[in-house]
Amino acid sequence: MLKSIFTVLLVTIFMSCGYRKHMAQSDYSLYNPGFILTSTTPLRTDGVYVLEKVWTNQNGGTERIAAERKIYKFYPGGQVNLILDPERKLTNSEAYVQAFNHRIEESQKNGSATLFEGYFKVENDKMVIQRWVTPRKQFSYDYFLLEKDIIIGISSTISGKGQITDKHFTEYYKAYYSFIPTKGEYLMPNW
Repeated sequence: MLKSIFTVLLVTIFMSCGYRKHMAQSDYSLYNPGFILTSTTPLRTDGVYVLEKVWTNQNGGTERIAAERKIYKFYPGGQVNLILDPERKLTNSEAYVQAFNHRIEESQKNGSATLFEGYFKVENDKMVIQRWVTPRKQFSYDYFLLEKDIIIGISSTISGKGQITDKHFTEYYKAYYSFIPTKGEYLMPNW
């Protein structure tokens, strides 16, 4: 009897270690089924934002070209997705549309998550993105400042639950993403 209880307990532990949770919309605190992006916000959904440069407050301020290209796509319903382009193969608006559509088609066909799925919230000229970090099995929150045709990544944290407060908008780091309008239709993610 004790041996069978131990075996069941051991199997349960092994199964829970290998368990990979796919997040649902309801798991995200920033998911809002009635989300409407106001027309007064500087954030745009008719293109992508591409990481161009990074500034850090080291040695009196250092600016460098981004080594890895990150490309964000924001959707009118409050969703956001990310494509990494470390080899800088994506060079024009058509390539961006194709890359995001390919990623969405693959995720829907395989039932797997895309590289990054999350939800965002905007308050005036500030934005927060909530994303699930699978290896850590927790949410992360990325904070941005919004300007005309630019988003500026300021900080990332696992605390704060997506609240837009001054403590998340420091002056130690800035990642500049430039807006690139795209022609063509994006598939809507089926999250």
